[in-house]
Amino acid sequence: MIQSPSLLGLVPLLLFIGLIFIRWNPIAAIGTSIIVGALMSGASLMDVATVIGKNGMADFIAYIGLVILAGGGLGKIAEKTGVARNIVRFIMNNVGINTPNKAMISTMIASSLLAALLGTLAGANAIVAPVLIPVVAAAGLSSSVVAILFHGAAAAGLLLGPFTPPMVTLMELTGLTYAQVLLHAGLPVAVIIWVVTFVYSKRILKKTLLLHPYSDDDISAFQQEEQPDARTRKITTQATVAFLITLLGSIAYGIAIKGGSTFTIVVILLTALITGLVGRLTPNQIADTFVEGAKPLLWIFIQFILFTPFIYFTEKMGGFEALKNLLLPYVEHGGQTTMIILSTLVNITGIPGAAVAHSILMHKMFLPTVTDLAIPMPVWVLALLVGSQMPFFLYPTGDALGSMGLARSKDLKNVIVFGVVVTAAVFLFIVVRALFL
Repeated sequence: MIQSPSLLGLVPLLLFIGLIFIRWNPIAAIGTSIIVGALMSGASLMDVATVIGKNGMADFIAYIGLVILAGGGLGKIAEKTGVARNIVRFIMNNVGINTPNKAMISTMIASSLLAALLGTLAGANAIVAPVLIPVVAAAGLSSSVVAILFHGAAAAGLLLGPFTPPMVTLMELTGLTYAQVLLHAGLPVAVIIWVVTFVYSKRILKKTLLLHPYSDDDISAFQQEEQPDARTRKITTQATVAFLITLLGSIAYGIAIKGGSTFTIVVILLTALITGLVGRLTPNQIADTFVEGAKPLLWIFIQFILFTPFIYFTEKMGGFEALKNLLLPYVEHGGQTTMIILSTLVNITGIPGAAVAHSILMHKMFLPTVTDLAIPMPVWVLALLVGSQMPFFLYPTGDALGSMGLARSKDLKNVIVFGVVVTAAVFLFIVVRALFL
């Protein structure tokens, strides 16, 4: 049994990171880490059961898992009622895709907007791809560029939406409002990602158009939907208006009453219900569609329930306290600036593909030092966001590979280089921000 505080308490955390890196299923990785943590801390089977049953289900991270499930359900209803495609087509028609630049801008707007509204990167791009690719391919974009656009723009969108997983997590951890998280963290980082995505795509377009152009087979592989009749178009338009009014109205109301992250589930459920009804779905169809959209994300909810006991045993062994004691002498002389830069640098190289879990780990590990140094929470939320989101770019995670697949691209090299460039640009921004503390 490990005596607290001890750096050995971080063994379950290091094990979890290692298993994720070798592509273990996240549930298998965190389950194994819980077992190791329980054994090292001397916990009994009943202790494990109690922490999972009482703490795991009641902790806020389980609520975030529920929000993610609900977001998947809303996305499916938006897809089935034609709302999502209607939004994409509206963007296409208004931007006018007749040049490569306009094609890139249209793709980025559509991908970012749907990711922000639906709270899912892969889901947003899956809706965008069949509608946009035949058009942007004709406008002169390569599959390499479209993959970059999907990856960068959707990732930026997740930093803007009011009920996306990273934003809900950051609001809950820091106690800041949506507007504060957006202003101090989400928006500036999203703008950097957007600019780098556009500039990098422009830079590689000419070369990749020769090496990785879209073929006729690539374009025809995307199913072209039949033109709906007048009645269907009318219903889809009504559902789209209802979706936007309900979503934006409930968000504004939530901000006005200071509902915070806990109001998110109401926003999602209300928007899903009204959109479904206006889209002429029956209550049974709404429920079935909602569950269908949430089902693929069930593993995330299970992982989040298991995450609380994982943290519990690490804290029981004093792993985070020992880490604080180790780091504090190094940051005492440099103060707030050194702490922000050091913690961000450490966490950028952290857990790939698990941003919510990563945010919570960062917060648990470094919060005592952040408090001791009186680092402002609006600055700390920026460090949390950068540290947890940049591994999505630094490593070729499922999101990056998924964007390639949807874009029909096999150009992994440019995705990796793009990720490094984005990470460097965002890290440079937080260094500059830390210097002005």
